[in-house]
Amino acid sequence: MNSVAAPSRDEGTVVRLRRDDGASLRLFCHGPRDAPGPAILILDGIGCAGWAFERSLPTLSERHRIVLMHYRGHGKSPDPPRPWQLNIPVLADDAAAACEHLGLRSVVLVGFSMGFPVALEVYRRHRPLVAGLLSLAGPSGRVLTSFQGTQAFGRLLPLAVAVTRIAHDLTTRVWRRLLPSQLSREISLRSGQVNADRIEAADLELYMRGIAAMNPELFVTLLDEAHRHSAADVLPTIAVPTLIVAGARDSFVPITTMRALAFAIPRVQWKVYPDATHALPAEYPLEIAREILEFVEGTVVPSLAPAQTSAA
Repeated sequence: MNSVAAPSRDEGTVVRLRRDDGASLRLFCHGPRDAPGPAILILDGIGCAGWAFERSLPTLSERHRIVLMHYRGHGKSPDPPRPWQLNIPVLADDAAAACEHLGLRSVVLVGFSMGFPVALEVYRRHRPLVAGLLSLAGPSGRVLTSFQGTQAFGRLLPLAVAVTRIAHDLTTRVWRRLLPSQLSREISLRSGQVNADRIEAADLELYMRGIAAMNPELFVTLLDEAHRHSAADVLPTIAVPTLIVAGARDSFVPITTMRALAFAIPRVQWKVYPDATHALPAEYPLEIAREILEFVEGTVVPSLAPAQTSAA
C-alpha cells in the first residue's frame, strides 16, 4: 500500500520506503534473509538513529533478521512534509508499513525509550503482526512526567515548541553549534545522565551529532507529543510475551515508573541492571544483545504455533 520498488533482501541493506503522505523512511536490514522465527524490529528513542545498538547489532544479526527503522526526520530519513503533525500513532503505522514492505508477517518489537510507546501503539493498531514486546528503559507514555523527579520540564515544553516555530533559523544555528560540542558531552558524562564507566565516548558523540542534525522544530514537536501520549490502557490487554529491562540509575524514566509498567502487564518478565542509566543499550551492548536473543529464542518462539514460526 505504501511501497515503491521491491526492497532488496541482501544482508546489511538499506531500504527506502515512501509513505502515502509523501514521507520517506530508511530501513536498515541485517542478518540472514531466511532466518527462522519472527524478525526483530528495533524502535528507537526520540532523536536516536541506531547509535545505542551499534555494538549489539553484530551479535543480534548472526542468526536473526534485524530491522532498524529511522523515524521521519531522524538519521537518514528526511524531514516529513508536515513535521507538526508527527505523533506516536503515525510512527506506529510507519513501523507496520515497514514490516509489510519487507514481507515480515511476525515481529518482536524492541522499544528503546520512546520506542516502547511506539511499540505499544503498533500492538494496539496492528495486533496480528506482534509476536513479542521488549522494553529497554521505555515507559508506556508521558515520558517527561518524572524526568529528574520533577514535572517542570514537561511544563516548559509548550514554550519550547513556540520558540522553535517562531525563531526557527536562530534556534537551528544554536542547536547545531551547541549539541555536538565538547561541553555538551562533558555535561552528559559528569551529570550522571549516562554511566561514564560503561559508555563509549564515540557512541555518545554519535548520539549528539545525530540530534544536532535534526530539525529542532521536529524534535521538540515530537518530544511534546511523546510527553502527552499514553498507551497505559494497552498494558492489561497484552497477550504476547513481554520483557521489561530497566536501569536502576535511570533518571529519565525512574525505576519506580518501570516497575509500575511491568506490574500492569500480565505474565511479564522483569530485569534490572543496577548500574545502568537511561542509555542502557549502549552501556551494556553485549549483555542487552543476549537478553534480546534469550527472550526471542527462549520465550517468544516456543509460544508460537508451528505455522507462525516460519512466518517471517
